[in-house]
Amino acid sequence: MYKVMLIDDDYMVLEFLRQMIPWEPAGFTMIGAYTNAVDALEKVKEEVPDLLVTDIGLPGMTGIEFIQRINQLNSQVSCVILSCHDDFQYAQQAVQLGVYDYILKETLSREGFMDLLGKIRLKLDDQSQLKEKYERMNYLAKVNQSVMKDKWLHDLLSNPTLDDRDWIRTMGEYGLDTASGNYIPVIYYLHRFEESISRFDNEEILLFTIDNVAEELLQDRADVLYFNYSANRYVMLFACPSSLKISSYDVAVQTSRSLQHAFEKYLHLQMSVIIGEMKSSPTEVKSKIRDLLQQVDQIFYETSPEIFKEGHRKREFNDDDIFRYYSEYADHFNRLIIEGNTEIEPMVSQYIDFISEVRFHPSSVKHFVLKLVLDIQMKLKFNQQYMIEKVQRQLDELVNVSELKEWMIQFLEKAVIQMDQIARQSKKIEIIDARKYVQLHLDRKISLEEVAAYLHLNSSYFSRLFKKETGENFIEYVTRMKMEKAKELLSDPNKTIEAIAQQLGYENKGYFVKLFKTHFGVIPSQFSY
Repeated sequence: MYKVMLIDDDYMVLEFLRQMIPWEPAGFTMIGAYTNAVDALEKVKEEVPDLLVTDIGLPGMTGIEFIQRINQLNSQVSCVILSCHDDFQYAQQAVQLGVYDYILKETLSREGFMDLLGKIRLKLDDQSQLKEKYERMNYLAKVNQSVMKDKWLHDLLSNPTLDDRDWIRTMGEYGLDTASGNYIPVIYYLHRFEESISRFDNEEILLFTIDNVAEELLQDRADVLYFNYSANRYVMLFACPSSLKISSYDVAVQTSRSLQHAFEKYLHLQMSVIIGEMKSSPTEVKSKIRDLLQQVDQIFYETSPEIFKEGHRKREFNDDDIFRYYSEYADHFNRLIIEGNTEIEPMVSQYIDFISEVRFHPSSVKHFVLKLVLDIQMKLKFNQQYMIEKVQRQLDELVNVSELKEWMIQFLEKAVIQMDQIARQSKKIEIIDARKYVQLHLDRKISLEEVAAYLHLNSSYFSRLFKKETGENFIEYVTRMKMEKAKELLSDPNKTIEAIAQQLGYENKGYFVKLFKTHFGVIPSQFSY
């Protein structure tokens, strides 16, 4: 629909145009009908019409003057003048302003006006198609320019050799003032990557949008060059002019903060920023950019987007083995899912508080969570919604513990729901309850008679029922669950095989080792992931 505005101090003419002309079937929607130009001009400042129909003689401002004012806002507006006077001077002024038509009110008719609207509609369609084509060509040109620039950065970082003169020449071609010979590299890390991709539909649109905002903010800056390194990492190269009266680092910080705020305000994207050390030679700059791109771990334990200078707040990580605590947390989360517990957030918060206090290395934390997730899937026989490659990629893209917390909560909520769905699909509630009972009592010897009594069933009947519903006998199921739990406990290097056997209710260590070898093909001491 094209937008139309009417202006005429003759109420009868205005009502004729409003009531007698079928605007919407003709492809137009009315955004206002006014008896004076002053009120109409205020509306135009908020919303410019595609078609303006105006009387030539208006109180306070003539139709000619109004059209002159609206042309200053948008020269593409189609204008039609209504007049009571067949005045050559008015008609000449209308032609000079590019008015589409000049109509005497005494000749105005519904049929004639509808014919005029059809012609104007075709003109507007042509303008719209031309504008769309121009915008598409402009978009492709910008994308191509951005792609070439970003490709150059990738080639630069992957190429083992570097020609300084070629580097300086290319930087100059991209608009960077290289006269000073000093540069500060800056890296931006995007938070909530998966959410951002989903909101912008795909990586290409996300990259183009971010690049547009950066270019708009930095368009008059010859001291800054911006690159899209990847969909979640971005590079800014700041040239340090010798004429600066303030610290180059302070200028880099101010510029980084301006970009950070712009991304959040206009795109609702949060980014953390690491500002590197000043370097002179292209080879040093290249090496520093490579180094900064690998420093995302430095912001892992920050709970909100940050800006900091490299080396000023160096984060040291604890070398303690996080997998010493695996069996403890795996047991907590498994019980939570089996019992259908909805108190997921407190449990995850406890884990996040623990790793934040100890400050394990981020890669170890993510490996811990990856193993936890995959073990839950396998143990509870979930479908392959979370393939290992997908989970690994999602975890790698998490920037800080806040994102890790949100991701874990979402996964566990889905796990609880899926566990409930699996339970609802079973024909026998007794089998569900039996499995839950086993999962919650793996720390001791479990007999068929004990579980049958818990379910108020005859032991022989329960044995046949379990075999029929699951395809394995009850003792085989108990042993399989205990062996899977034993595999988890083996990840703790401080636990002895004897201790693990006792923790699983086996008084005879040799018997436990025999069962483990039968299940996994190797004895516990030889088992590896």
